Amino acid sequence: MASQKSTTPQDPAKLKLATPKIAEEKISRPANGKTILAISFFALFTIGGFAGILAFVQGEKERTLRDWQIQMGLVVETRAAAVEGWLSSQFDVLRGIAANESQKIYIDTLLNDQAAGDKKEGAEGFLRNYLKRVAEQNGFFTPPPALEISANVIREGIAGLAVLAPSGQVLVASEFLPALKEDGFLDVLKENAARQKGLWNLRLDSEGQVSLGFLVPIYPMDAQDNAKPIAYVVGLKQVAKELFPLMAQPGETLKSAENLLVQEKPGTSGGVIQYLSPRRQPLPNGTKPMTADTSNEPQVSAAAFAVSKPGGFAVRSSYGNISSLVLGRKVAGTPWVLVRIADETEALGPSQKRQQGMLIGFTLVLALASVSMATAWKHGAQLRASAEAQKLKIAAERFTGFAKFLRVITDNQPTAIAAMDAGGKYNFANRTLAEAAGITPEEVNGKTMPAVIGPVRAAAYQKVNKQVIDELYPGWPNDKKEGKWVPQKVRHEFEENGKKKYTKTDHIPLRADRDHPPGVLLIEQDITEFIVEREKREKMFRGLIEAFVGEVDSRQPNSARTNARLISRVARGTAEEMGLSSVDVETAELAGELMNLGTVSLSQDLLSKGGNRNEEERKKYREAILRSADLVAGLEFEGPVADVIRQAQERIDGTGWPKQLRGDSILPAAKVVAVVKRLIDLVQGQDGPAQSLDAAIRIVLAEAGGSLDRAAVAALVAFLDNRGGKGKVGLA
Repeated sequence: MASQKSTTPQDPAKLKLATPKIAEEKISRPANGKTILAISFFALFTIGGFAGILAFVQGEKERTLRDWQIQMGLVVETRAAAVEGWLSSQFDVLRGIAANESQKIYIDTLLNDQAAGDKKEGAEGFLRNYLKRVAEQNGFFTPPPALEISANVIREGIAGLAVLAPSGQVLVASEFLPALKEDGFLDVLKENAARQKGLWNLRLDSEGQVSLGFLVPIYPMDAQDNAKPIAYVVGLKQVAKELFPLMAQPGETLKSAENLLVQEKPGTSGGVIQYLSPRRQPLPNGTKPMTADTSNEPQVSAAAFAVSKPGGFAVRSSYGNISSLVLGRKVAGTPWVLVRIADETEALGPSQKRQQGMLIGFTLVLALASVSMATAWKHGAQLRASAEAQKLKIAAERFTGFAKFLRVITDNQPTAIAAMDAGGKYNFANRTLAEAAGITPEEVNGKTMPAVIGPVRAAAYQKVNKQVIDELYPGWPNDKKEGKWVPQKVRHEFEENGKKKYTKTDHIPLRADRDHPPGVLLIEQDITEFIVEREKREKMFRGLIEAFVGEVDSRQPNSARTNARLISRVARGTAEEMGLSSVDVETAELAGELMNLGTVSLSQDLLSKGGNRNEEERKKYREAILRSADLVAGLEFEGPVADVIRQAQERIDGTGWPKQLRGDSILPAAKVVAVVKRLIDLVQGQDGPAQSLDAAIRIVLAEAGGSLDRAAVAALVAFLDNRGGKGKVGLA
């Protein structure tokens, strides 16, 4: 819409806005009427006025209730969305396990009765370690006891991850997994046999804490649509510290408001409502989760009403027998209902006082008006009309002043600001937008976006505009009920005059009113200079790295001149296959590319020996790699590139160099680089005689779980064999 450029500030006094002109009305005396007609008029006026006051006050009461319904609905919607998002994140952890092709190989081994015992033992060990790591990363583990216990006492588990056979038999599990044959777990497994996920409902575990179970099927590799699961992955964890804080509404202003999770209590045929989350009353400590019930009486109980009519709004008695506003919403995928209650007195008290004041005030005004009309019948009507005309004139002048004020603010912004309807037609534009189009703001009004900013940008912006309007009014124009008010921020990339152009836009939905259909407030900022400058810096930085790496590789023997680049490319593919974060993937790639920088200090004779170096020469070579970390330590990377280079020669069994780090003391990216460097060095003859790629892979597989990280090795093999990695990096 407009590029960012300086504009001359606009003087508010020079703005010209069309304002309504209200002429002064002449005061004339009304004709005399009959006394009886005047008395009848006064009586009808008084009665009708009082009835109107009552109707107005009643309307205010209803409007206040609607406002509270909307407000409570928004709170319930956001809290329910938070709970559903949390549930989805837990299922995502299990789906990640179920979708891992490498793990399915080991599960097939465990399910194969003909498999050798050592293979089953190896598969079980790998899966157990994998489940343990995922469990610790995502809270599916039994924390250490708060107090020291006797070594002879077997601690009962409260959380964990497990892989189950379709029969319910536990194939492998993380430490301290609780028993899975209680509380109807097998029923849950049976009910969800043909589904994509299952939920083992909230329950109190052996420690009296709220526990929740999750179940996701594992399908065979290359499974068809009608394939049956080969196993199930199950997760159990205590959820009170994660789930119940999601019920709290940020910025809560009502002291009495509470957000609760409830359900029809299992085994009661719907006759009892169970409170799943803790209750605030009675003070000071309230009640613990899942320890309070109430009768299922929707006409009396707030919780029962919410369960019977999710989305409904009413006044019912809370669990503390206090008249309260209530609104509930079903939590998708669960038997739970999220209920919000608020004390009716606290919520409606201020508005009720205001309405009583309005009733009294309007009644007094009505009485005064009736008396005034009775005593000044001949003059009252015209005098009031003249006074109202003056008030309208003053209001119009104030409105004009405020409109000028808003125009000055928007016109002196560096960003383009516009308001438009659902069809993309402008009804407001600031000076920044208009000047970019070469016209005045008044000329922009009524034009369409393609006519002002061109068809390409207009199409991109209009697509987002339609999304936010459809979110706010899903059924417009037939159904004018509001949905979700969801503004959107979007970054765009365009081609204009052979050059890249980048913009950032905010799309804010505008509600419909009596005179206007729904629309969008569009704010556009040109960020081309920022993006281009950032890309230049990144390109220059990458160019320097490639120059350094090329110089270092040129000093390597012919067979290893691609050593750093190969390690870099394979490390990136392996890290991505392993599911590391984007920062860790980038870190692994850069570390692999830069780890040979320090070898520039070594002699050409030592470098050319490859795998024939003696112990003293191997030590110098290892120290040279450490110098690579020192050389890049002062550079700013998003991830710990220098630390990964330092740890690339470590081994998970503690036999590495220089600090003999073990296990998780080694960074994930460093584990990847260590595995990849081992493979490439074997292929290029840098660590003994040169090996074929298949032979090198067999050697690396043999070292998995010993000196090399098993997960990193599995990811490397999967990348090369299953993801076309050999061809991508030039090892085919």
